[in-house]
Amino acid sequence: MQNRVREPAPGPQGLIQLASILLAASLVPTLAPGSVRAQTAEADSDASLQGLMTLLEQETRLATKNGMNADFVPGMATILLGQDLIARGVRNVGDALALVPGISQGLEMTGERQILSRGVGYGYASGNIKLLLDGVSMNSTVFATANPVLNIPIEQVARIEVIRGPGASVHGEYAFAGVIDVITVKQQRTLHGQAMEEGEYGGGGAWFWRDPERDLSFSVNALGLEGDGGVAVAEDALYGVDLAELSLAPGSSNESRRYRGLFADLRWGDLFAAVKVLDDDYGDYFGINHFLPPDDSRLASRQGYQSLQLGADLELSQRLSTRLRLEALRHHRDRADLYVSPKDYFLPGQPVFMSQDYQETRYRASADLHWRPNPRHRVLFGLEGSHVEVDEATWDWPEAFAIDFPWLDETRNRQILSLVAQDEYRLNDRVTLTGALRLDDYSDASTYLSPRLAAVWRMNSGHILKLQYARAFRPPTFYELEYPSEGSIDAAEIATYELGYIIRRPFWRARLILFQSDLTEPIVFSDEANGYINNADARLRGVELEYEYRFAADLRVDANLSYVDSVNRGTDRRLPGGTDLLGNLALLWRPVEPWTAALQLRYVGERERRVGDPRAPVDAYTTADLTLSYGSASRRGLYTHLGVKNLGDADVRYPDQAASLGGVELPYLDDYPRPGRRWWLSVGYAF
Repeated sequence: MQNRVREPAPGPQGLIQLASILLAASLVPTLAPGSVRAQTAEADSDASLQGLMTLLEQETRLATKNGMNADFVPGMATILLGQDLIARGVRNVGDALALVPGISQGLEMTGERQILSRGVGYGYASGNIKLLLDGVSMNSTVFATANPVLNIPIEQVARIEVIRGPGASVHGEYAFAGVIDVITVKQQRTLHGQAMEEGEYGGGGAWFWRDPERDLSFSVNALGLEGDGGVAVAEDALYGVDLAELSLAPGSSNESRRYRGLFADLRWGDLFAAVKVLDDDYGDYFGINHFLPPDDSRLASRQGYQSLQLGADLELSQRLSTRLRLEALRHHRDRADLYVSPKDYFLPGQPVFMSQDYQETRYRASADLHWRPNPRHRVLFGLEGSHVEVDEATWDWPEAFAIDFPWLDETRNRQILSLVAQDEYRLNDRVTLTGALRLDDYSDASTYLSPRLAAVWRMNSGHILKLQYARAFRPPTFYELEYPSEGSIDAAEIATYELGYIIRRPFWRARLILFQSDLTEPIVFSDEANGYINNADARLRGVELEYEYRFAADLRVDANLSYVDSVNRGTDRRLPGGTDLLGNLALLWRPVEPWTAALQLRYVGERERRVGDPRAPVDAYTTADLTLSYGSASRRGLYTHLGVKNLGDADVRYPDQAASLGGVELPYLDDYPRPGRRWWLSVGYAF
């Protein structure tokens, strides 16, 4: 076995450096209050100040379904703006989420992204976050994931709204560890092209039309990408079982990709219709059994969505309004010639490939009634019904393998009836209380209650204190119900307590949140039990810090730091896949209009391995992205962005997932390496 030499990980030294940077940034307002603020006041125009205030006054409907300042909603809401993200070098939704405190990334062995919120979300088919696309739930019922949404390029994104922690009291199933709403571009006229070194290339555009006299508008947003890619792999699992002669390693992972996304919206007065088409195809990455697949650019996996939404926003009276929605969504998840094993491992003289087809259809109808009995009181009543059914589920193997059977029961279906009641009451100009309760009744599971109690105290114009208690559930997916280790699988539950504090000033803002979450019977896949089980309870405690300061209209710094202490009560170990420490630091500088330069630093601490893996934790790392931008898609004319990802060529690796055959563990000896330094370019014209 070859031993690969690695550069020393940042470890504690990297942590100390990052903490020092964050501390220095936080002290800037106090070190030179007179000179800095005086220069800022002189340099900033009224328009720049107005832009800053707009930043501070961002609204969101995600937390309560009522439009409200993001700092005043229960819990902590993060809003990421598309134009700001691309200026920082972010290339897709999954990458953008890494800028949110407490959120880290992972990877499944065949290329599916994983998002961990406060350490929750590691493991195969682990959908623990609600993913919305323009308000439409995209989580599949088979795995509770929505990989194509995470791969949407930032060029198609207007903003991303995120709430961390339970959100089931409003959003129901899978709003377990967080809720994310990706809002697509709708009011632009652009054409653009893009390319990345050893990555995707392609382009697209957006078009918008409006007739004010008829109160009629239409928008369409389309983009396509494709390309080959991969990372060098020195050794796969065959080296660990003394079968290196069968391996294709050393070689390259198969990370070929083809993406197609189209979003269209039509609005006429109070009526609206929306169509979404997502097709996300990719290679088999590191191999389903940790056997490195051939680097032949095969698109082994395909996931897609086709969605139609019809609705109306109606003002019934001065105090009463309603939103009605009808949705139809079809999701497919297919595998075509997915690499299973090399030649001579199972079949003499030939490798094994398999194919898999899955398709489900979901229909949903919902009605939200908003009642405002007086200016201080807002009440929400919601009724929602949905039906999900499996249209196709087949699993095809080579004839010599003598296996050909459905991998999922094609008769599976699920009906859900949901009721929501939320009461938001302002005791006075400073204190707002929110109580919510949601009931979800499942035809194939049980009935679940999701409560939330919250208080927001605006102590004065610059200080806000928040308290919240919320519970959420995660029902078993179709796949988990099909493959329990023994007996039945119960829903996982989480209860979270949060204390938040926000300081708002004209040129800076800071946010602090303390939380504790208690997980009850989380659902995980167990190799030992050869199926899904309800694991031992777990506890998480942590703190998240955010800070932003504008020195002037042309210079801004923001940072966040999050720490979580997690423990599995059955093993007394940290939860696998996650890390206790995450940090981000960004500097955005506009030396002259319309040029912008941005430096984005990201620190990820050591990550815990799964139970039973004796190896040391996965090393910490720090990445730096550098981006130079000219113009913006929000302004007419030419715009371009040129950037370098992972400028320092840091060694980035994600913890490998569990894999075994015949009871033999097959770990990936070098985990899942990610690309090193790469350049990218995006060029467009706004009309």
